[in-house]
Amino acid sequence: MITIYDIAKACGCSSSTVSKALNNYPDVSLKTKERILKKAKELGFVPNLQARALSTNKTWNIGVLFEDKSHSGLTHYFFSQVLQGVKEQAEEKGYDITFISKNLGGVDMSYLEHCNRRKIDGVVIACIDFEDAQVQELMDSDLPVVAIDYASRNISSIMSDNVKGVYELTKYLISLGHTDIVYVYGHEVFVTDERIRGFKKALEDHGIPFNNEMLIKSAYSEKRENIEAVETLIKRGKLPSALLFPDDCSAIWGINALRANGIRVPEDVSVAGFDGVEIGEMIYPRLTTIKQNTSRLGKEAALKCIQMLESSANNNTQITVGVELIKGGTVLPYKKK
Repeated sequence: MITIYDIAKACGCSSSTVSKALNNYPDVSLKTKERILKKAKELGFVPNLQARALSTNKTWNIGVLFEDKSHSGLTHYFFSQVLQGVKEQAEEKGYDITFISKNLGGVDMSYLEHCNRRKIDGVVIACIDFEDAQVQELMDSDLPVVAIDYASRNISSIMSDNVKGVYELTKYLISLGHTDIVYVYGHEVFVTDERIRGFKKALEDHGIPFNNEMLIKSAYSEKRENIEAVETLIKRGKLPSALLFPDDCSAIWGINALRANGIRVPEDVSVAGFDGVEIGEMIYPRLTTIKQNTSRLGKEAALKCIQMLESSANNNTQITVGVELIKGGTVLPYKKK
């Protein structure tokens, strides 16, 4: 078994220098650190995690709290990609991942209790009811917490530019002559508020009066709710020229519901989604949408959590990740009927 003493001998330095390099201490030069890490890898060194935890007062374990309303878990078409980004970045920095829940071995406990039981160093939270008392308790604790798509002064946040995303999507529709636009929005959470703000701002900036009929409440990714939203519009007797849905999956359910009622997309109604995941490329014509950088969202969240762990400073910040307009075939220029 290779030890730090073997690495020290091979590198011609002290065992304490090797230990500091392996534990990413700042008082070792980058050149020396890289040389030691390279030699450790060549020799097949495997760190003793228990000893490492004792020497650094860290478990090198990041908790992930993720509970979506549809209970799709790690198969969630959007957040699975975000969580993959968290995993890749954490592993690159030498950290493990533990999923946090309210139940451990059949014993009910709070999220914070689970973190304490597993000696979690920090937590990344995504896709959950942030107003839940147990989530608030976790965010108010001494643990470093990073939230994805939720802003609070108590924690760090990694967010897509949701306001700009819906603003640009609405602006694109307006540039094609659409003025009668309806936004089918998702669960009433922080992200939804941001996107509605972007929708209203685009209308205002282009001189289009907003009215409440331009918004229809639905739910993210849910089949029944988005079909019902389309049926509500059909019952009004006059369809808008363009429909925005809260996400790509919702948009596809909406397109199916429209076509099932003899309404053509995009000839009769233009449709757009949000997320830019692969499912939008699988339909014909390709879905018009806003693409989020899912991998970067996850990696930035993990990296920020690790930075907070490795720094004693209180550095809660909000990082915004850019988005991209994808001009697919489900949107056409407006034609007066």
